[in-house]
Amino acid sequence: MNPVSRKATLVVGTIAAAVGLSMFGAGAASAARHPVLPYQGTVYGSLGKCLTVGNTLAQQGEVTWFNCEPRSGGRYAFYYAR
Repeated sequence: MNPVSRKATLVVGTIAAAVGLSMFGAGAASAARHPVLPYQGTVYGSLGKCLTVGNTLAQQGEVTWFNCEPRSGGRYAFYYAR
């Protein structure tokens, strides 16, 4: 391989790696901004845990309202609207 081709290959490889890393970084950042929401009706072991999940999601702007419905044994089901 001549020196010009080697430099061209190195430059193209570096650019491809930079693009790949920037795409990975964008995906990780968007995942951090939009957490996966729990299923409707997810049951938590206490009212405090259910309220904490709902308040956290509301403060992040992921839900507009939520409700913790009582279930048997001191557990609570979590429902929300986006």
